[in-house]
Amino acid sequence: MDMQVPAHPGAARLYVFDEVYSFRAAQEQAEKKKLGAFGTLAKWNPLNRPKPETVLLSRQEMRLEPFWHVVAQRTVEYACRVDYPVPVHNPHAKSVQIGAQSYEVARNGGKGRIDVPVIEQCYRRVDYADYVDGLGREIKAATLAAYVERYKHAELEALDRPEAVQPRVPMASAIQIAKAKLAAEAINAHEIHEDQDRFEKLHLFFRPVFAFEYVWSNADRRGVIEVDGLTGEVVEAGQWFKDKVNRLVTRETMFELGAEVAGALVPGGGVVVKVFDRMTVSNGKP
Repeated sequence: MDMQVPAHPGAARLYVFDEVYSFRAAQEQAEKKKLGAFGTLAKWNPLNRPKPETVLLSRQEMRLEPFWHVVAQRTVEYACRVDYPVPVHNPHAKSVQIGAQSYEVARNGGKGRIDVPVIEQCYRRVDYADYVDGLGREIKAATLAAYVERYKHAELEALDRPEAVQPRVPMASAIQIAKAKLAAEAINAHEIHEDQDRFEKLHLFFRPVFAFEYVWSNADRRGVIEVDGLTGEVVEAGQWFKDKVNRLVTRETMFELGAEVAGALVPGGGVVVKVFDRMTVSNGKP
């Protein structure tokens, strides 16, 4: 992976979680919750609601859902022009000369002061660390962080699993999210010498999720129950993701992974794809 975005060697890494819950255990959980596959309103509608005998399993799968862990720093070297207030203790002084420059003494309540203009040479570091769902959903970062902290996962050099779901948030988008957050930190400077983003972690995780699609025959409707393969948590009215990764995933291909759908599915994706084109280099040519 060759990027114009500075990255720590080995920043891009690939991980897959081991299943905690078996397929059979997940299916038993899904069967108990199948009436909730069509939403809360349908479940509690007294006139027309799903019943166990009218809701049948149509298809099932174990899939690997992606999420990103991104750690980056912004380092800024800059100059800041400010005035240093310097107290003047001599009550009779009208001005103070420093070198060739003379400063008039300002007084307030009997206290004297001069303001000396200086240029501060500054260095600032801004840190960013976050988890981003690879399918663009509003999943709390703390939830994703808990997976990494509590459950066993293995680093892979390559992933060739048909269960892996195609990310809707490619690495280029995850990078741009981080860069936008870092850039939002205001720097009070009259001149910036260097402003650089550096990425320490660009980690892609795949976690197991069991999905069960049910058909409500009386209403000709389909719904999905999801069971988290790590925690066993059940999600009613879930989703079915049909787009699977159709090629070998390696550290080198992680950057491009999912980029072809970014423009359609990621907010501001058109910009992301343009940045992606500018940031990648192949055989020395942009």
